Amino acid sequence: MRNLANFLVHLFNRDGEPDRTYLSVIHDRCLFCEEPISDSPSYLTYRVCPFCRFHYTVTARQRIELLADKGSFKESYKYVSSMDPISFSRRSRYKKLFTQDQTRTGLTEAAVTGVCRIGDTEVMLIVLDFGFMGGTMGSVVGEKISMAFENAARRGIPAVAVVSGGGVRIQEGVLSLMQMAKTVTAANRLRDEEVPFIVVLANPSTGQAYASFANLADVIMAEPGSLIGLSPLRTLKEVSKMPLPLDAHTAEAHVGHGLLDNVVDRENLQPRISALLRILTAHKNGKPNHKILLKLEPIECDAVEPWEAVTAARNSERPQAIAYFRSMMDPFIELRGDRLNSDDRSIVAGLGFMDGQPMAVIGQQRRPLVEGERYHVFPDGLRKAQRVIDLASRFKLPLVTLIDTQGADPGLEAEEQGIGNAIAKTLSSMLTVPTPMVSVVIGEGGSEGALALSLSDRILIQQYAVYSPMSVNHTLGAAHHDYSLDRETAEALMLTAHDCRELGIADEIVPEPEGGAHLDPREASSVLQTAILTNLVQLAKMSQGKLLKKRYHKFRRMGEGSGHSQEAMSREVNLLMSITFGDKPIETPSRGRKRKGRKERPAEAEIASDD
Repeated sequence: MRNLANFLVHLFNRDGEPDRTYLSVIHDRCLFCEEPISDSPSYLTYRVCPFCRFHYTVTARQRIELLADKGSFKESYKYVSSMDPISFSRRSRYKKLFTQDQTRTGLTEAAVTGVCRIGDTEVMLIVLDFGFMGGTMGSVVGEKISMAFENAARRGIPAVAVVSGGGVRIQEGVLSLMQMAKTVTAANRLRDEEVPFIVVLANPSTGQAYASFANLADVIMAEPGSLIGLSPLRTLKEVSKMPLPLDAHTAEAHVGHGLLDNVVDRENLQPRISALLRILTAHKNGKPNHKILLKLEPIECDAVEPWEAVTAARNSERPQAIAYFRSMMDPFIELRGDRLNSDDRSIVAGLGFMDGQPMAVIGQQRRPLVEGERYHVFPDGLRKAQRVIDLASRFKLPLVTLIDTQGADPGLEAEEQGIGNAIAKTLSSMLTVPTPMVSVVIGEGGSEGALALSLSDRILIQQYAVYSPMSVNHTLGAAHHDYSLDRETAEALMLTAHDCRELGIADEIVPEPEGGAHLDPREASSVLQTAILTNLVQLAKMSQGKLLKKRYHKFRRMGEGSGHSQEAMSREVNLLMSITFGDKPIETPSRGRKRKGRKERPAEAEIASDD
């Protein structure tokens, strides 16, 4: 730690010789773990210690070399530099320090901007150099960043920004502060033009840049161990007046609080950004050829007894959503957090390719009840889902959701955080997605928590999965403290896959290995992938207008005119007539007696079908 402290002093020192403050100095031993690193390829290429993975600060030029395809970077606005707008230099050494940093770094300002290719995708690249006056936001820095955003929006190319520093440049007074407004105004142009925006937060990322354009990106990543926050760590310690957690203000802490999508090692940063760019711009590059899937017909499978289905759906070894995503997608890039204060792990979401098809995915992670753990759907999980739904809408990505939850959390905490509002907004946002959507019930689809993410064009359900208005244990058995009634409840609720198809809720049943998906996860994943892609290909043939219209009618008519609905209305009419005229009510066969002999699907199933 002594050496690390010396390194920080060395980094911030402005009075020493130029070679002492140059960020590219080669160290014999790691300043953190003190292991020899001078001969390490990882350190020499990426400035990352191969032993403790400590990430050293690199210059803007080095950063560009690591991210951009070789020879593709063309700098813009290179010779724009500050002119001491408020004459602060009369009272300080501003001009002298500015000139020294220009000489030492070879830069004209703390921001370097230009067009390049990353993984063969043309992007506008913006890099803040911490070695130039701490990467502070002067008027020219704000202007260069804003012009880069506007240029990217005009050309329709993604913007990638790497932030290192970004605090206030006190020598420019309130003009420095106003760069927040300037850069945010320009960054909004990217959203208006539906242009992807990715940010990488390096060490340190604080102040104005962090609290302005950096937090408006579609995807926010950070390098390991980076200090991140609005206030410097020193200020945070002074205000808190108590010991801070060891990870306070770090990238890892920000991920845990839902403020970042993920932490990415510098060696993996370029491939990660490249994959994200390919996914977010895929709608401009044509569609993968899956015409063979148009000819596939759904495979019929045997019905499962209700209680057997409930037991299989709750099996702890049954594959969960994240396991399916990792099996079916290459790559699968998880996006974390609600960007407010939390990351609900009961919902996983991300982007990726499924057999060449780019898509956004959201999945529910059902876990056994453990004291103190969150296992239902929480508001922050739904807000995370809303973020990914928004990405799917803006970048024309198909959306796939995997449903597996006991329901929305019934506790006071969830109520105080607005669980009702989160469900309503998620339902509303699902209905307006302009791209094909497929939802699959892969386990237990419980109540509003399941419904929130299943308002799709096609609703599939695995053979051993169940879908119910609430958990079986919360109905008759719980009410009477007699859980032998659960079997009766499961029968009465018509919650099996075949029941849901009969009711017009599910459009297709996805076969599973005999006994359930947990007995052969690989086979279950393969069959599920084929079913998802087949339905997406079929839906892709529709125009956006037709897709939204059919989705509206699908859920507007849900239950309307179905056999069971007509039966209920008929019973009510007969009862009213008997009360009015004193006649004996006409006996109508109950749903239970009619169910086994019913072979035809109700009218609603035909109405809801897209075929």
